[in-house]
Amino acid sequence: MKKVRTFLLTLFIVLCCMVSKVQSVSADQTIDARSAIMIDADTGQIIYQQNSEEKLPIASISKLLAVIVIEDEINHHQLSWNTKVKINKKIADVSNDTNYSAIGLQVGQSYTVQELFNAALIKSADGAALALAVADGSTLQQFNVKMRKKARQIGITDATIVNPVGLKNGDLKGLKQKKISSNAENAMTARDVALMSQYLVNHYPGILKITSQPKARFVIAKGKVKEIENLNKMLPGGKYNVNGVQIDGLKTGTSDAAGACFVSTGIYQGHRLITVVLHANGKNKDARFTQTQRLYQYFIQNAHQQVLTLNKKQSQKRVTNGTKRMLAVSPRSFTVWQMQKTARFTIQPRYDKQLTDHKGRLNAPVKKGERLGNIIVTGSDIRNVNNRPITVPLRSAETINRGNFWQRIWN
Repeated sequence: MKKVRTFLLTLFIVLCCMVSKVQSVSADQTIDARSAIMIDADTGQIIYQQNSEEKLPIASISKLLAVIVIEDEINHHQLSWNTKVKINKKIADVSNDTNYSAIGLQVGQSYTVQELFNAALIKSADGAALALAVADGSTLQQFNVKMRKKARQIGITDATIVNPVGLKNGDLKGLKQKKISSNAENAMTARDVALMSQYLVNHYPGILKITSQPKARFVIAKGKVKEIENLNKMLPGGKYNVNGVQIDGLKTGTSDAAGACFVSTGIYQGHRLITVVLHANGKNKDARFTQTQRLYQYFIQNAHQQVLTLNKKQSQKRVTNGTKRMLAVSPRSFTVWQMQKTARFTIQPRYDKQLTDHKGRLNAPVKKGERLGNIIVTGSDIRNVNNRPITVPLRSAETINRGNFWQRIWN
């Protein structure tokens, strides 16, 4: 009997250890992918990250950087949405190769920037991205320089940019760059991709009207129309949509080296989120969607909104030469995501030094809504995707006009 009790006790201990081991692996490896990250698009707060600093191939996710450059050129009137791009043989050769993301652009046919933009984002059409790169008369090499420069402006310092498409250099056929290895391809960290995506949705939110379309029509040539389906299977009504999250973008990517990748963005309880999954494990390309689902589910189950409020002293600022002495500032309160219930945060208004005098006072007049500086959020459990403190724009909540002679003396 004693031997039986000893055996049962030993078995119980072994089983407990096994359960403990399984639970710890599950907790540490939430997402079955080489790299993953989730951020709040407004504040840049990192909500979840897993190996987010490893530089990995990103395949067609590269097209997000290409469209940022195109959006910039349209914004600076170097291009317009109606600019027409005539397709040459080298671009057509890539665009008609069914080994890649082919849409079938025709040699000698002209397409508008808007048409190519839609095809590059919805269908992930390689030929469309290549045509956009030369839309203003640039060479492919010159466009690569623009992409690298823009990446640095965004805060991405160690990206490998070979082309605007995401294919290996050798796969570009006649557009292959001679001084670069045939196996060279674009690479970034998941954090870099999140930072790039945050820049895109914040500076050019109109892009979401394109990326949220389940399907679209593309005119290949007169009398030849192709219906293209969005590769994003997490859009509302899609196979992998997430209850409570209104996903409206953003981009897939697939290659032998990159595996199945996906960047998503969507609204949850009024907040825009961005997720990145690089090289989802498994042979099924839909693993990028199931792992993104898991990331959202992990977030919904564990995240809490923490309301941070300025105290009475922080919520107003001394003003000189105005009709009153104290200015109300906004926001009085805002939210951050709390992933651990024990997390604690501190907030501190920081005013633009150019707007204050040597005593730290603002000088009237001050207009309502005027940007005055930032509210800095710090804490042991809070990080920004740009490796800086979390900041919230600090603005005037009211207008204070310049006072008359007596008011200026008094105030």
